[in-house]
Amino acid sequence: MAEKSKLIIENAIKLFSTNSISSTSIQDIATESGISKGAFYLHFKSKDALVVAIIDYYSDLITSCIQKSDYDELIPREQYNLKLTDLFESILKHKDFILVQMKDPSIPLTDEMKSSLKRLNYKMTQFHQNYLTELYGEQIKPILWDLTLIIDGLFHSYLKFLIHAPVVEIRTLVPYILERVDSIVEGLKPEDALLKEEQVTAVLSDFFEVDDSISVSDTLNEIRNVIKESEKKDELYVSIDMLEEESQKTHPRVPIIQGMLLNLHNEPVLRSLIQRLVNHYQLNDSLFND
Repeated sequence: MAEKSKLIIENAIKLFSTNSISSTSIQDIATESGISKGAFYLHFKSKDALVVAIIDYYSDLITSCIQKSDYDELIPREQYNLKLTDLFESILKHKDFILVQMKDPSIPLTDEMKSSLKRLNYKMTQFHQNYLTELYGEQIKPILWDLTLIIDGLFHSYLKFLIHAPVVEIRTLVPYILERVDSIVEGLKPEDALLKEEQVTAVLSDFFEVDDSISVSDTLNEIRNVIKESEKKDELYVSIDMLEEESQKTHPRVPIIQGMLLNLHNEPVLRSLIQRLVNHYQLNDSLFND
């Protein structure tokens, strides 16, 4: 992103958090950014386009936290702990975006804004579910959606509090949240699940939109991380490399993709990640059911 566009976005967020979106004019944003109103339109065609860019900018901040590879050598719990810590710190550093949402909770959203927010929801949900599955195993699958909403609710509730009253150290808070999730997992049985997979599937499109730009490459990277200690990793890497090669083609060969995914599917620890790719390529689910 061009530095001038970034400057306009950051100044706009600051003004929106103080005056609301509807009360802030393009001239206000241009003046705050030290440019003319005409120069504003060289970067954004309208205020709506700017709001979309702000959502994408915020989404990129979050994505950089949850996808960073700095902690790849650590065990999953430590990775999750540190990424959640980074996420808290990054969002609080840019808390004006949250203040905008609090000030204008009923902002009229264009289809493009809704799409951007749905992609962000998808990224965050996948982030939580991947780590929850790594921490607690496939046995939590029946309660995975309940756990996802619980940890997401804890995260955002503390986040809203800390925006106004930063009285808790983030590095103390995150382990505290994870310990509470430990207790919840210990106390829940599969039959206790409130949200069944079929119920969630029926309404997914209302909340999520798969971001194809991250779906394949990021999933393959996650698979590599999961198997890096496996005795069979060299054999499995061959399948992953072929999948990566096919994913970069204009017309990926579905039989090759299906065959490589079936090779990887033999590893139980990979199955939730493989299912994501099965959904992405719209493959026959029955082939991947034991």
